[in-house]
Amino acid sequence: MINFFRRFRQRLLSENKFSKYFLYAMGEIVHVVIGILIALQINNWNEERTIKINLDNALKALKTDLVQDSLLITNHLPDVNYQYQLNESLRERIARPKATIDTLLEITRNEFNPNWNNPIFYNTNAYKSLNDTGLMDVMNDSLKTHIKDYYNGKFYREGMVESITKDYREKLAQYVDTYTFGSTTLHDQGKLIDSLVWENIDLAHLAASFQGISNFKRILFRLTKDEMEYSLNNANGLIQHIDQNLDTND
Repeated sequence: MINFFRRFRQRLLSENKFSKYFLYAMGEIVHVVIGILIALQINNWNEERTIKINLDNALKALKTDLVQDSLLITNHLPDVNYQYQLNESLRERIARPKATIDTLLEITRNEFNPNWNNPIFYNTNAYKSLNDTGLMDVMNDSLKTHIKDYYNGKFYREGMVESITKDYREKLAQYVDTYTFGSTTLHDQGKLIDSLVWENIDLAHLAASFQGISNFKRILFRLTKDEMEYSLNNANGLIQHIDQNLDTND
């Protein structure tokens, strides 16, 4: 085919048919331009298709993270609620008008456990990948806003929990350096150490120490509960929004 056009062009030139050759040349140029435009269109279509596939895969990964995090929260939230209520019940008993020194000693020595560790490590790789790869910028504005609002609210609450946890650990270190407490898997001091620690304690210092650390624990549990409940309650709506977007793209 190429040889045919070449021979045709040479024949026009040899016959001095410049006007026809000019029209032929313009036709070739138009043909080349159209070919380039078609190639560009195909390339753009392939790029858009690749972006769509990558975005769909990223959203599926994000949905998986949200589902897994929701399961983690569902498993751990009952214990957080229980520990929060237990701490509140101990504080309430000491605050009663009929509370005595024996009440304070019984609670602080045998019942109060100051230990606490944040129980959940969330899956955030998919969200970070959306931002790092720029895929966040190519999704529709509604879904992008929903995702950012969810994680901004989540990270803000996590930051508050992290901050109060740091303060609480400082209080905890001071408390356990001064007092023993009910035997746990981490702390089993034995009868000798326990009796020596509690033999001649400063009751005023004990009362102030318990008040301080139990109050910090109250704040820590409230913030933790708020973060977990926020994440759990809002994850379902975001999952549905992601599903809608995936269904639309199919």
